[in-house]
Amino acid sequence: MRQEKRKGNNELSENHWLVVGSSGSGKTTAVKQLGIVKGGDQVALFDPYEDYETLAGGEVRRYTSLSAFARALFSARAARSVRGFKIAYSPKGGATPKNLEDFCRVVWEARDGYHKKPLKVVMEELAKCVTTSGKATGNFGEILTGGRKFGLEAICIFQRGQEVPKTIIGNVPNKWVGRQQRLNDAVYLSRELDFPVEEIKALPRYHYLVKTNEHGIGQFSKGKLRKL
Repeated sequence: MRQEKRKGNNELSENHWLVVGSSGSGKTTAVKQLGIVKGGDQVALFDPYEDYETLAGGEVRRYTSLSAFARALFSARAARSVRGFKIAYSPKGGATPKNLEDFCRVVWEARDGYHKKPLKVVMEELAKCVTTSGKATGNFGEILTGGRKFGLEAICIFQRGQEVPKTIIGNVPNKWVGRQQRLNDAVYLSRELDFPVEEIKALPRYHYLVKTNEHGIGQFSKGKLRKL
């Protein structure tokens, strides 16, 4: 399942995302609607609960076997193809630390800093799949800390900031925050992500705050998702 190692490209920019909100806040909908993923993108998804049948107008090819997922991903990335694809790993065991790490191991082997397209890496249900709120480890940690120069763009999706590694908070420049159900969660996200706590507390369902590379310190935008 191993591929030829690719060289890193330090000219590439950081483009990771975090998407955080309570259950029903619209996290998956945000990934589908906000242009985080576009039609021609190359995308690998860790989708344990099969939330994505389509994404950015394209069908999601789904695999429950890790080896079949790896073959499909490596084939789609071969010869530095520019064709878009959406390939998901939906393991039979669901959202577990081992299944996430297996997925990340395959994705890490598909890295290539000189590929013509980045590989976007959508990871759902992260809070159920990590074992620490400290430094991210393993291939998951490699994607977050070293993925930038190898053309990997992580999209990390979870419900509560306190339950995921600090590496996500510290290494992700693009941030989407949806409705929170607890004051402590709103306060934590305000402190760590630099959004005003009163703005977070006031968010109704499907409303959000977002901060990207284009925003300066203390700047953010507001929006509302379309109901599917």
